[in-house]
Amino acid sequence: MYQVVFSPDQFSQVVPWLMLNREGLDILVHPETDDGVKDHLERCLWLGTKLKLDVRRLGQ
Repeated sequence: MYQVVFSPDQFSQVVPWLMLNREGLDILVHPETDDGVKDHLERCLWLGTKLKLDVRRLGQ
């Protein structure tokens, strides 16, 4: 698993590039707010297959 962090103003450049160049990888794109569970489960965008996430470490 890898993590790439980019600013909101880079979204329109980074996400289309990921869409075209993911080469079969499943990618989760989400914001960083004070609610990690909602960020990963509700406020997210999947490129590829939506995977089941274990969010227990993110708190409730």
